[in-house]
Amino acid sequence: MNRKRALNISIASIVVLVSLFLIGKYTYVHEKHIEHGEVIKKESTDHHFYVFVQPEGEGEAIELLVEDEMTWNLVDEGEFYEVAYSWYGAKEPSIEEMKQIERE
Repeated sequence: MNRKRALNISIASIVVLVSLFLIGKYTYVHEKHIEHGEVIKKESTDHHFYVFVQPEGEGEAIELLVEDEMTWNLVDEGEFYEVAYSWYGAKEPSIEEMKQIERE
């Protein structure tokens, strides 16, 4: 009987730990910062507004959600910006803060 109880406790512990890990991974807010990125493209689809930011000296452009149309209208393609963005779980990365950088 003790062996069966120990097995049940072990299985329950594993299930609880895996559940906590998955919940924590899904709810963890990831934050990133681009110090010098160029907006290479803007898109809007069904009241969702996106900018594609190419970080200077790095790989591919990052697709970022802009929360409202007014802000999206103020962003210019070909200009450089400092961008802070975040996401969690399966949500799209969205812009938290964006400042235009003067051309040198």
